[in-house]
Amino acid sequence: MIKNIVVFDLDETVIDSSHRTPNKPDGTLDLDGYFAMKTRENIFKDKLLPLAAKMREYYDSGRYHVVVCTARHMDQDDFDFLAENGLKFHEIFERGNCKPEHYYLPDAEYKTKQLKKYKNTPYVFYDDATPIIETFSTYQNVTMVDAHVANTVIAQAN
Repeated sequence: MIKNIVVFDLDETVIDSSHRTPNKPDGTLDLDGYFAMKTRENIFKDKLLPLAAKMREYYDSGRYHVVVCTARHMDQDDFDFLAENGLKFHEIFERGNCKPEHYYLPDAEYKTKQLKKYKNTPYVFYDDATPIIETFSTYQNVTMVDAHVANTVIAQAN
């Protein structure tokens, strides 16, 4: 059985890491500031956003292939946080497992390269950054969802 594919960004999509994740004005990650604040203590101060429950629902249903595509360079503390909070996935694209030539690409280009294997497959993509939303909204196979809007709608419904 072919599963539906759903892709989630992490920061400001399913996880509120704003206390330690400085962003540029366009919503993309300020990598230098991010690395300076990347400690286990800070990671475990992160909070879950409403889309975290949606991510769990997709995974637990067994009908979806859940993919994480993040601009983060993940370390064990990040994976521990995801596990402790029940944020499961089938596949993850992060800067620590990408091709070296993709590591420093701007986020939209980086995520396009990471998700290239799905270019002919329909999928839903939840992300908060304007450049990602604008880029992936032009791809016919992608249903792009603005995570800020989705989190607001879910929060208001609860």
